[in-house]
Amino acid sequence: MLKKLWPSSLYGQILFVAAVAMLLAQMINTTLLVFANNARATVEASSMLVARVANQVERERFINAEDKQREGRRGRVPSIALVLGPKPVNPLGFESQAELAERASEYLLAVDPDIKSIRLSKGPLENLPAELRRGPMLRWAEGFAGPGKPNRPKEAVLLSMKLNSGDWVNAAAPVRARGPFPPFALLLQTLTLYLAVLIPLALVARRIARPLNALQQRVRDVGLTGDHQPMEPQGPSDVRDLIETFNAAEARLSSLLTEKDVMLGAIGHDLKTPLASLRVRIESVDDDNERTKMVASVDEMVTILDDILMLARVGKSAEAVQPTELGALIDTALSEFPDNAKIQVEALSERFVAPVRPVLIRRALRNLVSNALQYGGCANIGVAREGKYILITVDDQGPGIPPDQLETIFEPFARTETSRNRASGGSGLGLTIARAIAQAHHGSVILTNRAEGGIRATLSLPIG
Repeated sequence: MLKKLWPSSLYGQILFVAAVAMLLAQMINTTLLVFANNARATVEASSMLVARVANQVERERFINAEDKQREGRRGRVPSIALVLGPKPVNPLGFESQAELAERASEYLLAVDPDIKSIRLSKGPLENLPAELRRGPMLRWAEGFAGPGKPNRPKEAVLLSMKLNSGDWVNAAAPVRARGPFPPFALLLQTLTLYLAVLIPLALVARRIARPLNALQQRVRDVGLTGDHQPMEPQGPSDVRDLIETFNAAEARLSSLLTEKDVMLGAIGHDLKTPLASLRVRIESVDDDNERTKMVASVDEMVTILDDILMLARVGKSAEAVQPTELGALIDTALSEFPDNAKIQVEALSERFVAPVRPVLIRRALRNLVSNALQYGGCANIGVAREGKYILITVDDQGPGIPPDQLETIFEPFARTETSRNRASGGSGLGLTIARAIAQAHHGSVILTNRAEGGIRATLSLPIG
């Protein structure tokens, strides 16, 4: 589940991690707040109980029996219900509150030195003995209920005091029930936290991500287009240093590519000149059969040399990118094939326009169609749109390619097992050049075996 929610971009990951971290922190904070409210309610109930017990003890010391009898006739109710017994009350589920008992002991011993020890515990209100839940205890508990008041208490604190006489005095008081944490307050608190943290974080993350995205696009274009001006360093210092390092690396790479082009141009010139001279000398050979073979060998060498130079210069083409109607481009490329070539073009349902270098794309199409005619005897061409790409497919009816060779066939001079000779296999650079041209346009060339037999070559080109 987390893998599906995990963003792929750096910008999204920073915001996602921050949002999850703040949500966890808010949950922990809410939990701690609930526990704190519970502890505060226990302290309040304990303090009230100790105060009422102290008050009752004071009254018991200074009111004589006759006064007590007279107060009883008037219906006066004691401030707290006290239960006297030889043992402390020990209800089920009550847990000792040692720290609160120590504080209560300090207070009550100052009121009545006859107290020997004090216990304080907390547990379910319903587990208290009936005599501790009657009279003033019940009226006090009822005061917590009603419209606009908190929920009826479910817990109580129990105070047990041992006197010098050996008797135990027990008293109890309800703990104020915890109301539900206000959802609106929690939502408002969470929203405020998110706005206060995520908005500045989003701005900082965007300041980091924007130059990185530009750098990613620039890296993708390295060696595929003409000369670029150095990128302007922007963003935090780490990103600026990365951009400056990239600019230096791109300058070195551009220098190497320029030297390579100069060297290849010199090699091409130096090789083509003697080949042209050899071509002229071959014409003087008397044997027609030998002369034909020699001419074919020279032409093959020239073709291979042209393909090598073409492959080396694909990424440094001086041709400008321009919006081109691909239907017309396909017609132009096919016009270079003989009239008797088995080529069929599916009727186009719409105009397909893409920013391309027309000369290079025509070369890629020629190579794909030539392969289809050479190995499959025919070429069926179709064009379709798929998302942000235009797909040009070239189908043949040949024997197909073993699945394990569908990728290796794109390597320079690679051939399938069925086309080892030069006469049928060409220079071995046609597919390599077609893929290099497609990649220079941020597209691709993919070969797949068709279910009905033959190969489908798919040239994909981005729309924009």
